[in-house]
Amino acid sequence: MLARTLTCLLAMTVVLEVKGLKCKKLPPGKLRKVNLKKETQIYFPTNGVKPSNIKPGAQSTDQVALDGIEIYSRKTLLMKLFLTVNYAPAVGQQGSLMLMFEHDMFAGCGDDSMDGCSQDIPDSTFPVLRPCLDSAPFTATDLPVALQLSKEGNFLVVKNDGKFVGKAAIPYKKCGDPSKGRQWINAVAAEADGLIKIESELCK
Repeated sequence: MLARTLTCLLAMTVVLEVKGLKCKKLPPGKLRKVNLKKETQIYFPTNGVKPSNIKPGAQSTDQVALDGIEIYSRKTLLMKLFLTVNYAPAVGQQGSLMLMFEHDMFAGCGDDSMDGCSQDIPDSTFPVLRPCLDSAPFTATDLPVALQLSKEGNFLVVKNDGKFVGKAAIPYKKCGDPSKGRQWINAVAAEADGLIKIESELCK
């Protein structure tokens, strides 16, 4: 797995891995099924260490904002997940991760609430823009930065190395009507209109 992961890093890919499953390519905008009852990981194209080849005057030398991961119920877009990595100085040292969720205005029940994505947010609000106000520390290694996605109750929960990074409420099937239950997240895709144009893989 180490060799494969490093190969994916060099190829500028995002890898979605479900434990015990095989991989297939996931081009931007191409949906692949997931089951968040199983361990689902997203590997991003950085190990979190500041690259040595960033040219002076580049947009940012201290962080990288990565293309979004789209979250679907079947073919219906519910929300997007964006990760910004604040670089660690070197392997073995700490950097930080910052998340932002973007709830779709329609199927994602996007509203004008101002909740963040901390442990104690309500499960009944769906901000169009949900930035995580607190960054989450991580320790850089030789492996790509990875996020784990899972469904916990009424929330999509995101962790790094088993530690909480952020979460967002899963929208209702019918916005404004909790009695209809929640949407079922069963597909993801790399953002089709992202700037980096990274190619992804889904392992199953």
